[in-house]
Amino acid sequence: MEAFSDGVFAIAITLLILELKVPPLAGDATLGPRLARQWPSYVAFLTSFATIGIMWMNHHRLFTLIRRVDHGLLVTNGLVLLGATIVPFPTALVAAYLGHPGQNLAATVYSATFLFIALAYNILFRYASSERRRPRLLRGDPTEPDVVAIRAQYRFGPVFYAVAVVLSLKSAVSAIAVNLALALFFALPPRGGAGES
Repeated sequence: MEAFSDGVFAIAITLLILELKVPPLAGDATLGPRLARQWPSYVAFLTSFATIGIMWMNHHRLFTLIRRVDHGLLVTNGLVLLGATIVPFPTALVAAYLGHPGQNLAATVYSATFLFIALAYNILFRYASSERRRPRLLRGDPTEPDVVAIRAQYRFGPVFYAVAVVLSLKSAVSAIAVNLALALFFALPPRGGAGES
């Protein structure tokens, strides 16, 4: 399951580059200003690249704690992968509309995608770490510090992504900044011991 998931993340992150276009030749216009005008594409690409990369890191971190897979885990993991595969579309939307009419709706779709992903991660980890699950899917006890730390870190993710959705209705740039800040927050190992393995 991890190898399949890694492949999905790799394809999703690779598709993001397709939205960066070489500016067409336009008479005597210089290349520098035409490249500079594509700044929304660069911002959307970097934010989405960081987010998918961090999603992959967190997925790896979670699966170092999981020792067995059942049908429910396959389904909940599928929700996370669905979110990852959707990311290139709202990225292209933001790249096309940022700085133009429709930018707020584009940022809303973008932020809502990350809200969906945050919810999917919460569902996945809560399913895997349930104390009632028999047999247990985790390698250790659901009350171990690593598990508790991840659960605590994920708890407020959907709330802050929902804030980004609401913020996008007023300011597309601010919403994208919140999404980037959240990606960077989730790049940090949760406090409590869940580090590299």
